[in-house]
Amino acid sequence: MLLTPSAKLPRPRMGTTTLPAPVRGLNLHDGLANQKPDDALILDNWFPETTYCKVRGGYSSHATGVGAAILSHMEWAGPTSRKAFAAKTTDIYEVTAAGAVGAAAVSSLTVGYWQHVNFTTAGGSFLVLANGSDDVRNYDGTSWTSPAITGVTSSTLITPVVHKSRLWFIQNGTTKAWYLPASSIAGAATGFQLGEQFAMGGYLAAAGVVSSDGGSNSTADYMCFISSKGEVAIYAGADPADAATWSRQGIYKVAAPIGRRCAVQIGGDLAILTESGIVSMRQVMSLGKEQAERGAITYRIDRGISDDYGSYSGNSGWEMILHSRTHQLIVNVPTSSSAAKQYAMNIQTGSWCTYSGLNATCWGLLNGNLYFGSSAGTVWRAETGYQDNGAAITAELKTSFQPYGPKGRICRITQARPLFTAGGRVVPALRVDVDFKNTTPSDNDKFPVSAGSMGSSWDVGLWDTATWGDTDSPYADWISVTGIGTTAALHLRTQTNGISVKLNAIDVQYESSKEMAL
Repeated sequence: MLLTPSAKLPRPRMGTTTLPAPVRGLNLHDGLANQKPDDALILDNWFPETTYCKVRGGYSSHATGVGAAILSHMEWAGPTSRKAFAAKTTDIYEVTAAGAVGAAAVSSLTVGYWQHVNFTTAGGSFLVLANGSDDVRNYDGTSWTSPAITGVTSSTLITPVVHKSRLWFIQNGTTKAWYLPASSIAGAATGFQLGEQFAMGGYLAAAGVVSSDGGSNSTADYMCFISSKGEVAIYAGADPADAATWSRQGIYKVAAPIGRRCAVQIGGDLAILTESGIVSMRQVMSLGKEQAERGAITYRIDRGISDDYGSYSGNSGWEMILHSRTHQLIVNVPTSSSAAKQYAMNIQTGSWCTYSGLNATCWGLLNGNLYFGSSAGTVWRAETGYQDNGAAITAELKTSFQPYGPKGRICRITQARPLFTAGGRVVPALRVDVDFKNTTPSDNDKFPVSAGSMGSSWDVGLWDTATWGDTDSPYADWISVTGIGTTAALHLRTQTNGISVKLNAIDVQYESSKEMAL
């Protein structure tokens, strides 16, 4: 950097600019010099909405007393009511109501990692479960049963999928799928061998349904069989026994899928979690593997997922869940047997962030609300309130590197003003990194955070004195920062307890010159 005695320097230019909130989300793909102003290098516990970023929702205790790690959370969806169940290795408990669980609904099991689907026939509405070790189980809203499935050993079946009013299963550790008679939850299963379709070998890992026209239960719904090597066999038709209507549409290649819960339906599309990111089957079918990966759902965070898979591939608990109410897709990454991190995507914009502090072993829904299980045997309700079980939520954000003032000139950042809309005053910690210094501080090195104030509940705080927590107000305080370079990124951390927080933009004040004084 060229330094000149201050007496010989022209007066620096003073300027103020406004940096938008990073609503394009986390960008781990593009080079540091090629990112847009609304990209982020760190976006943890900040969810990118369309025009602002908000601190994610908190969580609170829902059901307790399961006594061991919860490995599955499942919802029975009846015509007028819904119920939830949580499974540990040996038992399944009802967890519809909040509080301590009662006696186990199903006992003497050997595996708690179930795959499930809801299926309605003339005989009722059923939750269908399979895990490849215990017999298939059905729940009809009142009773649990083991359906009489013949032709195959029921305990070898996994991954129930509904396609064209028919239940399909995969036989664990094989390349064979099985289907039941139409609109039936039991009866004679018929085998469907797919081994000859997979040139790369492996076994059937998962299955799902994709629609080419975006509909559901339409003539364009295709059955997808996903191998452990990433080959996907696509079939059209309703009855596999009818050669006139059932036909293979093609074999497509994606990266190897991660785990049994690697596929989730988003509208008419099928998203598949793979070792290199999440791919859209509709894109794969129309564009091919290479182009589809370039336009993958996780394109801007693929490197993060790939690195995490390299570190945590041996851990159980990888899965995806779609939460329509908050329009987010969540990918659970188990970092140990008791801890996890998440990637979360706004399904309306395709923007990503990360979540920390949610140590989920599994995820599930009940009545449109989001829940996760823990290694300690508690079911937590997520996206509720603004506290993590009574504790503050720490959120961290680092903007992309941008020039301030004329491009290529040295600038001195002097102040920054985050523009918040919040339920109480937010006191963030803020610093500036310059000239593409993109280091992530360790837990022991992170700069301090002052907690934001927590508002009072209505009719509890003193009138004209208390800050009301249920009323969002604008907050915009200048914070002194120091950074000299040709580009700068703002690094912000907040710790808030009991208040909603939205970041709309950041005003930045700077000085710029071709040279800076000593």
